[in-house]
Amino acid sequence: MSLRAPHRLLPRIYRLAVLVAVVWLVHANHQWHRAQRTAVLEVPQVAPFFPGAAALGPREPPYHLQEVRDDAGRTIGLVLHTSPEADDIRGYSGPSDVLVAMDPTGTVIGAKILSSEDTSDHVDAVVKDKAFWAAFQGLALGAPGRPEVDAVSGSTLTSDAIVRSVVRRMGGVAESSLFPTPILLVEVQQLLPAAAALRPHPDWPGVEVVADAGGRTIAHALRTAPGQDALPGYQGPSDILILLDAEAATVAGLRLRKSYDNEEYYERILEHGTYLQLYNGWPVEEVAGADFKARGIEGVSGATLTSWSIAEGVKRRLRAFLAERDAPPLALPFTGRDAGLVLLTLGAVVMSFTSLRGHAAARMAWQAVLVVYLGFLAGDLLSQALLAGWAQNGIPWRNSPGLIILAAAAFVIPWTTGHQLYCHHLCPHGVLQRWMQMLPVRNRNLPGALHRAFSFLPAVLLAFVFAAVLFRLGVNLAALEPFDAYLFRIAGWASIGIAVAGLAASLFIPLAYCKYGCPTGLLLKFIRSRGAGERFERRDLIAAIFLATAAATHLATTT
Repeated sequence: MSLRAPHRLLPRIYRLAVLVAVVWLVHANHQWHRAQRTAVLEVPQVAPFFPGAAALGPREPPYHLQEVRDDAGRTIGLVLHTSPEADDIRGYSGPSDVLVAMDPTGTVIGAKILSSEDTSDHVDAVVKDKAFWAAFQGLALGAPGRPEVDAVSGSTLTSDAIVRSVVRRMGGVAESSLFPTPILLVEVQQLLPAAAALRPHPDWPGVEVVADAGGRTIAHALRTAPGQDALPGYQGPSDILILLDAEAATVAGLRLRKSYDNEEYYERILEHGTYLQLYNGWPVEEVAGADFKARGIEGVSGATLTSWSIAEGVKRRLRAFLAERDAPPLALPFTGRDAGLVLLTLGAVVMSFTSLRGHAAARMAWQAVLVVYLGFLAGDLLSQALLAGWAQNGIPWRNSPGLIILAAAAFVIPWTTGHQLYCHHLCPHGVLQRWMQMLPVRNRNLPGALHRAFSFLPAVLLAFVFAAVLFRLGVNLAALEPFDAYLFRIAGWASIGIAVAGLAASLFIPLAYCKYGCPTGLLLKFIRSRGAGERFERRDLIAAIFLATAAATHLATTT
């Protein structure tokens, strides 16, 4: 290596450092603004589900629920929303805040999006899908399971993130603030004197394995808290110990651990003698699906609500237990879609670094795969909407690893080797522009003044995207580029119009959109190595201005 070689690395290192610093500042600024938002709902937000709503109570643990009250102060429902507790679950480019409305027993009656940081076109498609929202009805607080609903076509990542956010927020917490005492050996011995030791079950959260003096498993113990802490009786919830047999298949007994209900009422239940033996001998599946009326199960006289809450709480807890016990092995987060994106990335590397790119038949076949699969089937094109969402909200490592690998290659390979992997060998819109040149239309050259003016357009668009993200202008970034048009089922007219106009222009001007309209391509070009000709240029000064603006804005906002 010559003595001058290290100097050629400086511009590349500088550009990478500036890009990373700008992304970090955008992310920090966005997270600071998010932290300032109030988490409390207001009456107008819940009124569509509760027309008689007059007031909302405070957010209460463990689910941070709010009671919905009518003019007389009576509780007519419960509400929660997924932010900020589930903000780490992101869709295509960001999280959504979803309102979940429940009746007073904690059963879902409806849900809707309050706000979203995901791409507008994806969110709009989910909002309009009535079947998607109907699937949430009937979920139970503390034991929601997973709604039986297909992902919204064209908005798979967005709709899946919404489902996971709702399920998490309704699925309980690790500890109970009302009943902090874990299951004790002495209380298990009240039901099963042979119990000698407890140990956590390795696969079932909240379940204790009960062993005898010889170390043999003789039962399993679990409790209704914290999952059913929000299920009241007459005045408050109760925590019930549930003892199952050695196979965790049958109920062996119940025991009242602690209650916030009326003392007189829960003492009546204890005096009843047989009510806590209600489910003894029942298979767990039968308890989880019990129809009280059909079974002739009635509450204890004088303590109806308290006894009902105990029976219902055990039922819901065992329903949740079944979901854990019978759950299939955890699926790898790597899906077939992710595998397809990784294969496309590897194929692009092969096309870029081998002589195959010069083979006409191979090149045409590869381009057809890009248009059909990456474009119209997957729709996973890099865009400012996607990259800006990741910068603001963080990279969704578990949600879309295949797309992350593709994006990483699109930045890393140009920076390290100078090969423009994405624009030349992955972008379906670039392929279609090249195909336009195969039609018998004569090429035209723009006049010099127009060429110079239009050449600045990608930079102007990139600066606008930067300002919109940094200053939180609420702009639909997907409408600035044509890439959402490939998801034509959900695409907005702006994206479709830009796509059509760009392809029409490419009939006369080769790669017209790439040259005169693509901010994403310009960003990839900024990071691209020039090899032996590397030197500091005007783009580096502009990048420094971007960095200084981001730093000044963040400091001004947070100090």
